[in-house]
Amino acid sequence: MPSAADRLPELRERIRERSPLPRERTEWVVRGRYGSIPNRLAHALERWPLGDARVLDVGCNFGHCLVHFGPGSLGVDNVPEHVEFCRAIGLDVVRADVDDGLDAVPDGAFDVAWIFDILEHVDAPRLLLRRVAPKLRPDGMLLLYLGLRPRNALARAAFRRRGIVPFESRVHYYQFTLETARYLVERAGFRVEEVAVPFLRGRLRALEALALHQTPTAIVSARRDPELERELAEAEARNKPEGSD
Repeated sequence: MPSAADRLPELRERIRERSPLPRERTEWVVRGRYGSIPNRLAHALERWPLGDARVLDVGCNFGHCLVHFGPGSLGVDNVPEHVEFCRAIGLDVVRADVDDGLDAVPDGAFDVAWIFDILEHVDAPRLLLRRVAPKLRPDGMLLLYLGLRPRNALARAAFRRRGIVPFESRVHYYQFTLETARYLVERAGFRVEEVAVPFLRGRLRALEALALHQTPTAIVSARRDPELERELAEAEARNKPEGSD
């Protein structure tokens, strides 16, 4: 089976043939989204069998990740241009604003929920994760990519000099650390399995434990935990004011 990178020339030709966008905009998408495989996607495709999995891609943008996932995968995006483009090149996408809910997405249908680079941008990150949970099969996995604040000030300064700034106040509502990211995922009813550093691939993955607290980005993998979900529901019921919705 061809690798994701090997498929890119064919994908670019398909896009040029089918794109509903003006020519200049189409070429911008081809260069910016389909010119190469981003490290984070390449890392995930190496680490998890996403090419055979039914994936819910939340915030799918121009489909540059969705196109590499297995049959039955579905994208969600709230930008009409993104939805129209994805559908034109043969991807299954629904238009929805995740802050309003995921009613258009079937329950219990997906092996993996792929939430990449949008958690910092939504009004209620925990609610988004809670809404995604029932869309997964009972043993379904969450893959969450997000920017992190490195623990060490020297590391933060070094990344900033290279133009890597995981928190931008103009566009991000939230800033996460490794600890707050883990806590958020667990408070949404998922049990964290591992945290991966996306720019460490192949043999370099042996350095992951050393890099975790200094990485500006990470992929968190977690699975639904029914016992934890019950505990959280009971805690929320106790804390809910009488008579509230």
